[in-house]
Amino acid sequence: MSKQASQFQKTVMSLGYRGKGIFKPLNTGWIDEHTACVREWIANIFFYRKNGTVIMVDAGYSYERLREKMDWLGIDPASVENILITHQDTDHVGALETDSEGLFRNAKIVIGETENRYLTGEVRRKVIFGAYQLPLVKTDNEKILVHDGQILYFNDIKVECILCPGHTWGHMVYLIDDAYLFTGDTIWFGADGGYSFINSLAEDNRLAKQSLKKLEQLLRERNLRPKIITGHTGWSQDPDFAFAHIDKVCNSLEKQKPFDPTAPYDGYEESDDTKEKAQSERLAERTYVNAPDYKNWMPKGMVNGFAAGAAVCAGGYIAADLLMKDKPEITRKLTKAAFGTGTIAFGAASAWCQMLHNRFSYEGRRKLSKQIIEGTASYIHIPDGGKGLDVGCGSGALAIAAAKNNPDALIRGIDTWGPEYADFNQKRCEDNAKAEGVSNVSFTKGNAIHLDFEDETFDAVMSNYVYHNIAGHNKQQLLRETLRVLKKGGTFAIHDIMSKARYGDMEKFVRQLKAEGYEDVRLIPTDEGLFMSKAEAVCMALNGSCLLVGRK
Repeated sequence: MSKQASQFQKTVMSLGYRGKGIFKPLNTGWIDEHTACVREWIANIFFYRKNGTVIMVDAGYSYERLREKMDWLGIDPASVENILITHQDTDHVGALETDSEGLFRNAKIVIGETENRYLTGEVRRKVIFGAYQLPLVKTDNEKILVHDGQILYFNDIKVECILCPGHTWGHMVYLIDDAYLFTGDTIWFGADGGYSFINSLAEDNRLAKQSLKKLEQLLRERNLRPKIITGHTGWSQDPDFAFAHIDKVCNSLEKQKPFDPTAPYDGYEESDDTKEKAQSERLAERTYVNAPDYKNWMPKGMVNGFAAGAAVCAGGYIAADLLMKDKPEITRKLTKAAFGTGTIAFGAASAWCQMLHNRFSYEGRRKLSKQIIEGTASYIHIPDGGKGLDVGCGSGALAIAAAKNNPDALIRGIDTWGPEYADFNQKRCEDNAKAEGVSNVSFTKGNAIHLDFEDETFDAVMSNYVYHNIAGHNKQQLLRETLRVLKKGGTFAIHDIMSKARYGDMEKFVRQLKAEGYEDVRLIPTDEGLFMSKAEAVCMALNGSCLLVGRK
């Protein structure tokens, strides 16, 4: 069954995970003088060699190129006497099943006592949130059943067995010679560090996160710093990276953020896995990838919240007949009408928010946010040694763009970073600046209503879609407060929804600025083709968007 299951996974998972940056396998090669790996599509199997003894960690798929790639490494399948199995999934035991090529018929299998219940059929493994049951694994190899904390010796190689349930009920992690930690499918390395492994493939995600906390604690208490080696996403010796986000789970339904540009588009395409590289290059450690994450102006939580409301109302509509059959017909009809209206309203709101989310996304096709940010930043010109201020900097996008355009100036970004935009905060701004390689920018808390700066402090001021969100305050007064801290001769570029209902008469405001000595003052509509079309602006409720630019 292993061959069929392997081919099924190759077809289905290739489609399901393509382009999302979920799987980032190492190519075939050596990590160091003791540890090597073979790439099998999206998975890795590992070999630990010391003083002539070879231990294999996991057995991969029923993979037709396994013997070939082991030969690249100079490892004879017959030299493998013991195989450590982290868990029994198809991509970890395939080469041991009865219908496999049989490269390791004489090897003993080391597997956890609980995990062995999958092999006996006492428990059946389910994935894709329980929707798909994996085929029963059948193997004739002799087994060594182990338990949590057990220590084995294979000649002078020490192996400690650490139970880490969650992905499967008996998942085992193996610490070899206190220097190499083979984690199987417990940890997933993203561009910004380790997470609990993929949500859709776990038996219990909550338990998986608890297991990782236990594992991290064990290593830190014993002051161990092993190479932490994962089954699908490479290795790292930095515990801060490896355990960075273990309270969170990798979401298989979404493209990863921040996205790792080193991740293959399709892990089943292996043209970059070559004999030449396997024999000439060491396999690099996973480290933080310089990938900024500016988040989205339309939070995904809002999309999901409206979708949940639609689902609840739809459930109420369906249940009304069953739960209210003893009520008068008019009551049932009114109740169903209310639930039906709610379903339509919440559903429409969710669809509209999703449309906004897609168009704003930095990873999407439209990339409207990126266009607006870069377009606004292009109006900011700061002399060498000068200073600029971004009012309401959010995730730092505009401040960073201005800093890149003016490398000899210093840019300050301020924001209240309120709970309504929980994904936007000072640390995210700083992380994004670091990811972009920009050092001439800083971020602090501040409020557009009253800027905590002296008059004429900055050589440029800028802002994007901020003031219209500040309720209860005159928008032209907010503009005046921003212009107060601008030096004479300094430039400004302020982008917002400047409709008459929100801002009053902006043409009159422009005339007032000119009368006060401001130069080159222009009110530029951005909803007439500059950033977006009129129809798109109306559809997105951004009609009235304008850039106020000029020089003080």
